[in-house]
Amino acid sequence: MNIYKYCPSCGTPLKTATIENRTRKTCPSCSWIHYENPLPVALAYTVNQSGKLLVVRRAHPPAYNAWALPGGFIESGETPQEGCLRELREETSLNGRIDRLIGAYHRESEMYGSLLAVAYKVIVSEETLQINHELYEADFYPFEEIPRITIPLHQKVIHDARDHESQKSEENIPSFPVRSGRIT
Repeated sequence: MNIYKYCPSCGTPLKTATIENRTRKTCPSCSWIHYENPLPVALAYTVNQSGKLLVVRRAHPPAYNAWALPGGFIESGETPQEGCLRELREETSLNGRIDRLIGAYHRESEMYGSLLAVAYKVIVSEETLQINHELYEADFYPFEEIPRITIPLHQKVIHDARDHESQKSEENIPSFPVRSGRIT
């Protein structure tokens, strides 16, 4: 996150002003405005053909040593979907396909500031994991055996994905007309 003191366009010291009902830094010479935008992040809620969830144990801050979903920053020029699949591949060597969007979430991070996280459900057909330096370990778990995930954003993504799945399965239950009266 850049903390500007001077205009990146012309070098003039910045002033503080209220613009669009927010306090922003602006340049009195060229009218440049510093908009503080969130960093884009993609998360991969990844399941295999058996319906087991992939969770990883992080080897770097933030959330050092914590269990999490695979994910990371979306790079310039990438779509959120491309970033999600790239992060999954980089961290675990797995190739997947996007099944659906789970949601978009805003979070504040001590390390990075404002984050806009986009979470996708990803399906993988292979299960051979080769983790990179960002992880200590990774594996697929049945939902009742998932290691404790303490990152609130990841907890929310898992909850939202599971909630969607339970609603979807309820929609697929056939309904039968109920008739009152006597059966003869």
